[in-house]
Amino acid sequence: MIDEREKACRRAAFKDGIHSAYLDGGMVSDAFRAGAEEYINGIIDTEELRKRIQRRYGVTPDAHQ
Repeated sequence: MIDEREKACRRAAFKDGIHSAYLDGGMVSDAFRAGAEEYINGIIDTEELRKRIQRRYGVTPDAHQ
């Protein structure tokens, strides 16, 4: 379980990232938002969030190397 301070930091980071995407003309899917909420609340970790995003968009783990 994570504390409220950590949740607030995570939420602020995602809020900034989502805002940045919108400023660049991007959109954020409901699926991404749902995963972000799970991460913010400590249900999943960054590794699981990354895996979900990779599966959703068909990105292989080594594609960015």
